[in-house]
Amino acid sequence: MTVAMKQDGSIPGDYYWAYADILRGIGINESVYDQRILAFMALKLLVDNDKLAFNFDYRNRFGLDLETYTRYQKEDTKSTFLNLIEHITDFGRNLHYFEQESRYNPDKDTDLLTYLNHKKVFRLGEYIEELPNHYLEMVLDIYNQKADFTHYPKEKYKDLYETTIARMKKLSGELTGQHFTQKAIIHLMCESVIGDLKEREKIAIYDPACGTGSMLMESAHYFYDKLKHPTIEIYGQEYHGQTWLLAKIFLEISSLDGKQQGIRNIIAYGNTLTNPAFTEGINGGDSFDFIIANPPFGVDWKHDYRAVCDNMNEEGALNGKKSHFYVVRDEKGKIVLPKKSDGQFLFMLHIIKMMLQENARGKCAKAAIITSSSLISTGSERSSEAKIRRTIFKLGMLKAVVEQPHAMFTNTDVSTHIWFFDTTHNSNKCTFIRADNDDKPLYIPHPDPKDKMKHSYSPENIRRIINLMRRGQRYRSKKIDINGLSSVNIGSIVERKEEEIDIELDILMHEIRSEMESLCQSGEIW
Repeated sequence: MTVAMKQDGSIPGDYYWAYADILRGIGINESVYDQRILAFMALKLLVDNDKLAFNFDYRNRFGLDLETYTRYQKEDTKSTFLNLIEHITDFGRNLHYFEQESRYNPDKDTDLLTYLNHKKVFRLGEYIEELPNHYLEMVLDIYNQKADFTHYPKEKYKDLYETTIARMKKLSGELTGQHFTQKAIIHLMCESVIGDLKEREKIAIYDPACGTGSMLMESAHYFYDKLKHPTIEIYGQEYHGQTWLLAKIFLEISSLDGKQQGIRNIIAYGNTLTNPAFTEGINGGDSFDFIIANPPFGVDWKHDYRAVCDNMNEEGALNGKKSHFYVVRDEKGKIVLPKKSDGQFLFMLHIIKMMLQENARGKCAKAAIITSSSLISTGSERSSEAKIRRTIFKLGMLKAVVEQPHAMFTNTDVSTHIWFFDTTHNSNKCTFIRADNDDKPLYIPHPDPKDKMKHSYSPENIRRIINLMRRGQRYRSKKIDINGLSSVNIGSIVERKEEEIDIELDILMHEIRSEMESLCQSGEIW
């Protein structure tokens, strides 16, 4: 008998460890448990959300009518289930936003259901084959009885992946580079542009390192709730096949309006640093309204070094190709590359290039990017990092940088910043903000702390941070001219303790108007 998922999104029972116990019993290495657990979870998500015309109940013909079951039935549960998986494209239904152009997929196959059993994504057939028949039936029972996603809240889907990875890493070690972004941070990033998007007929959001699409999903829900836009489209790219397919699944079954309407999306498979899918915008011309990103921290790109160098050297080449990065050159005209041990700057240079392309078309572009704190200050004056920063500062697109409090992520306590870019800013003055403060911090204890994540932002915190971005020089923030600077120490330029200052009447009125505008946008007054 199937046990229903609770309406609050909690899972009765623990299918993670139940399946792990079986894998341990047949001698599967602990480092690959997550691949198997996620593969069955992906399939079950589709089944429970009525995207596949069969289920896991092998005792009752997998939910198939007798005629269909007879067509696919083999000698035992294992061979029958394998037959269903091998012909899975026969069973797809209600897949409104799951398909996309073949050029965005790993092997150019248009039917994404095939990637549930694919060498670059989930090898579901192999995972079934390795289980003796009676063990497979136990696994089917586990997912049928302990993992029922029929009534799982749509907004909590991203937590399924994060929880699985968090639990599995205890067995297989830390997953370098994967830092899951809590909703409050995403809300802050979205709130920075919401005033500029409220008149748009369509909002197109792009994430060049989208993972399972959680930032894109949360952004879509935030804009929809705040602005009630009828059309929100999201675009992303992901290098890892499993998270790429999970992003497509989560987006297919997510709802914006409670009517099972999915989110229009394209999630490209591939390496953004070597083969970006959206260098010419959406479908070769349309623009993005907002770029949001949390690129992996501390992940080396040495295996992509040659491809990145070749691409940057294509800037202005005779073959018509252009670099998909903003190319930084030193005083001798030599291309400057960030250190191979950390690809964060490469993602930033890719985003800046896309923004400048939009600007050249006469369209404004905005972006919010999370980085580790090292990106704004490490390296000597002559280092490659300093040269890249100096060039970025000179562009006049950097509007603000927020130094976040520590303990904002589940699986890392690294210090982080959010960089806010805007092509309409057109100024070398940038506002720096410290959310951490001895006196009145701009953050709160997280209402549901877990792992290393202890802090969060309240709506009031977000409002105040956005207002500080607008005001410029003030307690907790400071606007300075960054032209010619090669690094910034936010702690040394932003006051930690409040000082008494004289405020002119026009400045005070501006602050009151800004606060009222924020309250109206948040829906707290109307």
